[in-house]
Amino acid sequence: MQHVERRKEILKLILDNRSVKVGTLSEKYKVGEATIRRDLKYLAKEYGITLSYGGAFTKEKITYQTTPEMDIFKKRTHNIEEKRMIAEKAANLIEDGDTIALNAGSTVELMLDYLENIKNVNLITLSLNTALRASLIQGITVYMPGGRLRSFSGAFYGKEATEFLRTFNIDKAFMGAMAVSMSKGITHGAFEEVEINQTIYEISRKCYLLADYSKFDKISLTKMVDLSIFNGFILDDKTPETYREYCKSNGIEII
Repeated sequence: MQHVERRKEILKLILDNRSVKVGTLSEKYKVGEATIRRDLKYLAKEYGITLSYGGAFTKEKITYQTTPEMDIFKKRTHNIEEKRMIAEKAANLIEDGDTIALNAGSTVELMLDYLENIKNVNLITLSLNTALRASLIQGITVYMPGGRLRSFSGAFYGKEATEFLRTFNIDKAFMGAMAVSMSKGITHGAFEEVEINQTIYEISRKCYLLADYSKFDKISLTKMVDLSIFNGFILDDKTPETYREYCKSNGIEII
C-alpha cells in the first residue's frame, strides 16, 4: 500500500473512532512505528488532529467534504462556455519550444482545441484522455507518468508517477482546480491525487490556475497548495471580485 492510500485510511479511522494508536496502526499496515508517526504528523498539519503520546485523536467531529468531486464526464459539460474562454486564454500563453504540464482538469484538456498550429511543444500530463488527444496534434510531443490510473478522474498517481515527473524541467504548468478558497487555498476531493499535483507545482518555473467562477469560495477534502504559489490566475468574467483583489495585492497576474 502506498503512503497516500495509507494516510487516507488512517484519517478515516481517526474521524470514525476519534483516536488511533501508533502500535496498532504499525501492526495493521505492516510498517515501522516511525513511518506511522510521520503519517500522523502530516495529518495533524493538514487536518488539525491532535498528536498524543503513542497516537493521535480529535476532540470533535471534523467536517471535511464540503464540495463533492464530479466524474470526468460531468466535468466536461459543466460551465463549458466559461471553460472554453479560459482554455483559449491559457493556450495563448504557450510558445514554441515550451515544456508544459497539464493536470487532469477538464478545463486544461480544452486547451488542446487551441493548439493545432503549435510547432514544437513538450507536454507532460497526468490525464490519459489528454495524452490521447494531444498525441493527434503534430507539433506536440507527449510524456505521461505510469503508476496507477484513477478511473473516476482519468488521472495517474502514485510513487512511480511522482518520480517520473521529477525528471523534467517544466516551463509552464496549467492547473485546473476543484475548489478554491481564500483561506484554504486549492483543495481537492481525492487524497490520492494531491501529492502528484504538488510535485508539478514544485518543478515548474511558472504555474497558472485555470478555474471558472463556480470553483471559488469552495473547500474540499485535502489541501493541495496555497494561492500564493501561482504566477497567474486565468479566469472568466464571473469570478468573485475578492480574488481579483487578492491577485493585485500579491503580484499575481490576472489573465
